[in-house]
Amino acid sequence: MAIDAVLPWHTDAWTQVMNQQRNQRLAHAYLISGLPGSGRYLFARALAATLLCTELASDEANSTACGHCRQCLLFDTGHHPDVLDITPEEGKKSIKIDQIRTISNLVNQTSNQTGAIKVIIIQPAEALGTAAANALLKNLEEPPGRTLFLLICEPGAQMLPTIRSRCQPLPLSPATSEQGLAWLSQQSAAAQDELAAALTLASGAPLRALSLLEAGIPAWRGIVQEQLAELADGLMTPLQLAKYCNTQPPAYAIELMQALTLQQVREALQSQKSRRAKRFLQLGRELVVISRQLSSGANPNTLMALEYVFSTWQTISGDKDVVQQGRELQFTGSAG
Repeated sequence: MAIDAVLPWHTDAWTQVMNQQRNQRLAHAYLISGLPGSGRYLFARALAATLLCTELASDEANSTACGHCRQCLLFDTGHHPDVLDITPEEGKKSIKIDQIRTISNLVNQTSNQTGAIKVIIIQPAEALGTAAANALLKNLEEPPGRTLFLLICEPGAQMLPTIRSRCQPLPLSPATSEQGLAWLSQQSAAAQDELAAALTLASGAPLRALSLLEAGIPAWRGIVQEQLAELADGLMTPLQLAKYCNTQPPAYAIELMQALTLQQVREALQSQKSRRAKRFLQLGRELVVISRQLSSGANPNTLMALEYVFSTWQTISGDKDVVQQGRELQFTGSAG
């Protein structure tokens, strides 16, 4: 696991923390807030590596870990003995109290270097259960030795006020479009229009955009839009399109249909086709309901939900005279 560089849009926050370190005013706990996919975890990792590094290139505020000293090499393995990563266990949504109790094991064990700082990274901080949050609070109130807590959360995340008050806030700026595109162009050989499309899909989060590019989602969306045209012409059935889209996480298809539905509403209003606009607005509302059901974890039938969406889209696109309102949507609780 390589040591991460500081991302261009995080340099202000990095300079702030490094200046505090140089002036020996480093906080014992930081609440790092940033949007998912913006690199907030990479920031925490880069900070942990830099504080553990024994051969910083310089004493400048923009210094980062050297990458070749013993501590950096240990960190590079992903198993540095002075770093503890706490996240929800696989298949779980919350961080349990037993996970927080492992902090005392880290603090009490002998460090692999004299006077070394120990770093605990907790993400997402909003996943702390009540018991876990109260257990963590004891550590934050009485910081054990040279220990640094890095809590990662989304802006405005809900958590115990006492947890928040004992951490120094460290908001991370989002990437500008220019920064995001420049960074993506260094990471991917995709064309500029694909990079821009991925960044738009990812709501401006460059790391999520890169994941979408690597999964081929921008190109996949283009294929789906072509198949929607075939659906409208009767060359494809809603079930066939649903089966194709079901090979990807359903959120991708739902997000695409929400964007296309909004586009149809705008075009219908501009053309003064109020009836058509209302029907697409109704589909937009239904997509919100479907999205919630599919993300609920209550055994959603994704294929049935997608078939319904494409069937409704086909009906509205063909301007068939059917009743669109008053239907109860239920796509959870059955196998799919």
